[in-house]
Amino acid sequence: MNTDLYENARWLIGAIARGLNARQGEGIRLVLERMAEQSLGEADFRQPEPSTLPVLRHLPQCIGEVMLIEPDLAAAIAAIEDDLQWRQSSSYTDELLGEGFTANYGWSEIIGPRGFFPGDDFLLGVLMLGPGHHYRDHYHPAPELYWPLTSGSLWSRGGEAFEEKRPGATIWHPPMILHATKTIDTPLLTVWSWTRDTMIPAKLA
Repeated sequence: MNTDLYENARWLIGAIARGLNARQGEGIRLVLERMAEQSLGEADFRQPEPSTLPVLRHLPQCIGEVMLIEPDLAAAIAAIEDDLQWRQSSSYTDELLGEGFTANYGWSEIIGPRGFFPGDDFLLGVLMLGPGHHYRDHYHPAPELYWPLTSGSLWSRGGEAFEEKRPGATIWHPPMILHATKTIDTPLLTVWSWTRDTMIPAKLA
């Protein structure tokens, strides 16, 4: 076992838990409760096959911004960034989501089937969206929490108007509700979590 990587993965999960615990908002308690139920021991740890995506060109800028609001979390992400497995949803194409979307989008699991710990019907990860892109309305059975760590992201829930969320705010999506995200001039880095029904993928509306 790679002990340093195990400790860094635990550090990242702990930094997320501490950051969420310092906040108030819909869904936070549920995410923290589900995080506490996960098995994160040495016997549960596995090392994913690292992979990169074009959107990672924005990661240094994002980590620099996160340093201003959550320095421990920023350092934990930086410590493990080369070991993350970055992925995209296969159904999300430029044809459906606009030219350049796939070069500006990606997510990585920290807890989950492709993460450092398998998870028990629970996912925790990070997502990136480059500037000037629209992750349009989609839905899924899983209740979902987003915790955007960078500025300039716009969020819509239930078909309502987009609203800018400050770095460190949280956004909760109940099951099957339509939701969407836009970026304008800056890239987005956000923590995300699905608390149950994690095997059913999102569908574009």
